[in-house]
Amino acid sequence: MNEDSTPPPASPQPPSNEPVPAFSAFEKPVVRMKSPADMADALPYLLGFYPSDSVVALGLQGTRRRQGGSVRVDIPAPAAWPAAAQEVVGFLLALSEQRDRPPDAVILYFCQDPKPGGRAREVAERLRPLAALLAEGFKAAGVPVHESLCVSDGRWFSYTCTDPACCPEEGALVRPPGSTSAVAAAAAFAGIQVRGSLRELHRELEPLAPETVGTLLHAFERETPVVLAELDREGGRERLREATAALVDAAVRRFGRGDCELDDHDAARIVLGLQDRVARDRAAEWLDPPDVAHAARLWRYLARRCVGPFEAHAAAPLSLLGWTAWVTSDTVTARVALGRALAVDPTYTFAGLLYEAINCGAVPDTLCATLRAERAARSRRSARRRRGRLPRCLGRSSD
Repeated sequence: MNEDSTPPPASPQPPSNEPVPAFSAFEKPVVRMKSPADMADALPYLLGFYPSDSVVALGLQGTRRRQGGSVRVDIPAPAAWPAAAQEVVGFLLALSEQRDRPPDAVILYFCQDPKPGGRAREVAERLRPLAALLAEGFKAAGVPVHESLCVSDGRWFSYTCTDPACCPEEGALVRPPGSTSAVAAAAAFAGIQVRGSLRELHRELEPLAPETVGTLLHAFERETPVVLAELDREGGRERLREATAALVDAAVRRFGRGDCELDDHDAARIVLGLQDRVARDRAAEWLDPPDVAHAARLWRYLARRCVGPFEAHAAAPLSLLGWTAWVTSDTVTARVALGRALAVDPTYTFAGLLYEAINCGAVPDTLCATLRAERAARSRRSARRRRGRLPRCLGRSSD
């Protein structure tokens, strides 16, 4: 995102972000903004979705005000506004310094729609004290607020401008009817898409209603004691890992053939098996096209079916979904999935590590190479074992 007249980058990076724990970071600039109207219009293209109930702090760097680090948090209850403001300021400064340097300025967004019967202007006034806290916090840190906007019900309001000629008190439409948005045109040219609202992205990963998956719940209840009994037997853990891997491999191939459902017992056994770290890491080896897309569909399918007393079990398939999204450069889905994983199990280390890596701008190449090497080594070991079981006359070449 550039504020001056410089054309947008020829090959911009895709927007990113998702926020379920407290906060998260976005990626590099993608569009150009020259006015408060452009800033309001550009926000969903920067994130890849329409934020809802969100505070967004966008760092700017250099005299040309290029995008630096960015942070999004949920709007908390008013009593928590001072702490939330400190958290946003501290995290943006730490993130910006880690990735490049401290921001030279910041743009603040406060996004919330009015309740039924309410008005956008009322939302803007209600959030004004929160905007002031953020502005004071950044000022104390030596970072001026370049612009502070409330975006509500398709309108934007400026907390920094009092000129009604450009920033009317009743707000201005983010995109007036019949107008052509330069920001939208630039984003479309760059191939940037907005994926719907943040609420919609979350709903795509919410667990299904228990009454719709009753037979699967019964399968979980039947398979859980079977798995626990197997773990108590000598060598049981390794047998369960192998059985889980076989079920995962078969399920990925089935989804690759177009199937969209699994046998309830198979689904339950896979989810239970993925609670083992080694089994989960082996499942993460499905990371190359075209199978990675089939694996992603499988992880989404399984995660949404972890309901009732088994909801926390979704951390494993959600983390695997976040992993497959990361390796395919879909950081929006990655953050949504990993955020959801940490919501159902805040102690789930795999999700936390992936989430932190994405927020720090890391790339998955090294881990991908490690997983591919492990898969290849296991295939070689399996081939040697198969050859070792052949009769000697069949196990050697004729020469």
